Amino acid sequence: MRKSFRTLMIGVSAVALGFAGSAVGTAGPERAADLPSDVVSAMQRDLGLTAGQAARRAAQQDDADRLDDVLKGRLGTAFGGAWFDADSGKLAVAVTDAARAGEVRAAGARAHVVRHSESDLEKIKKDLDSLAGRAEDDGSRTKPGRAPSDAVKGLTSWSVDPRTNAVTVVALAGKSEKAVAGLKKYGDAVKVEYTDVEPSTTAFLDGGDVLYYGAFGGGYCSAGFNVRNVSNGLRYVLTAGHCGPAGTAVYGYTGAQIGTVQSAFFPTYDDALVRVTNTGAWTQGPWVDVNPSQGGVVTVSGYSDSPVGTAICKSGVTTKLTCGVITAKRQTVTYTGGQTVYDLTRHSACVERGDSGGSNYRNSGTRTAEGVTSGAQLYLVNGQYRCGQAVGQPNVSWYYPAAISLPYYQSVYGVTLW
Repeated sequence: MRKSFRTLMIGVSAVALGFAGSAVGTAGPERAADLPSDVVSAMQRDLGLTAGQAARRAAQQDDADRLDDVLKGRLGTAFGGAWFDADSGKLAVAVTDAARAGEVRAAGARAHVVRHSESDLEKIKKDLDSLAGRAEDDGSRTKPGRAPSDAVKGLTSWSVDPRTNAVTVVALAGKSEKAVAGLKKYGDAVKVEYTDVEPSTTAFLDGGDVLYYGAFGGGYCSAGFNVRNVSNGLRYVLTAGHCGPAGTAVYGYTGAQIGTVQSAFFPTYDDALVRVTNTGAWTQGPWVDVNPSQGGVVTVSGYSDSPVGTAICKSGVTTKLTCGVITAKRQTVTYTGGQTVYDLTRHSACVERGDSGGSNYRNSGTRTAEGVTSGAQLYLVNGQYRCGQAVGQPNVSWYYPAAISLPYYQSVYGVTLW
């Protein structure tokens, strides 16, 4: 039944329920999430988990995500960041005041006493963002950025890393000496790593469920999540902003036009809304296509902004369903060509060209939208750009957070997840 139904829909989407008012619980071996078989298989393949471990981890992550919000508000300036610790199945919380470590443990989390608060590390990140040209944002997305300073030339990304209690900066080997030297003033609050590969956006290659831009059979990306305005009945698809500018016609895999790009932002941000005008040809709903070549779907309910260490899965045109772990939050990334995007979430699922705009979601008792695929570090293998695992390297990929996109588009277009 799903296969025949699958031919009617764009293929990726979500519903709106959210986490407001959720109580913090305790996840243990006695509680496990009910995961679809496609998702379990992908988590076994990509994360090395058994089926039972995948189900228990999904439930543990759900509780950790809720506890993260509680403790961040409770600890205030003593909060040093948090991440999901897969070994213990608990949230790990960094705290600058040793006297408050017991408070963290009493709430059900693991405590780590650190030197730097999250707010102090965020100030360093803000300094680097400003050097990269980021404008102060009033929420309207209308303020233009500035040209980047030479002080960040050769730096490809940076973000606050709660696990090392530092701002981790990734620099291009042999092309960033001046910028790296300028970071020494921050002392141990900045950690530098090196790479030989520049990040790149992942648009325009083959796939299963696709959004063709400009003409059927032309350049394409992946759809992200279905959204709608329940007041006026207008329908949209949330996807990546770099795939095509506002006004571009968009077509689906059947050749029928879906609609046009209503609004698109890139660089600085990387999200877009496609307005679905051909509603007779396309049926939308609260679904994510987890295997575009076969038509399996899962329902996604609400959105989340999960901590580092959380396992997520992504679906896209090229690499289909893959899973990984969040490795950084609110990361600033400069792509090949010099376009800088802020606030990206980095993860370790395989992503390749054509996956751009595709859905990234967290598995818990329900699936929650995390964001739309933006880019990855890709390697040239036999004439094709492949994710890290193709050359024995870690996968490095990014998505633009739903927690940023959805509130903005709700304020402007009145949309919510399906």
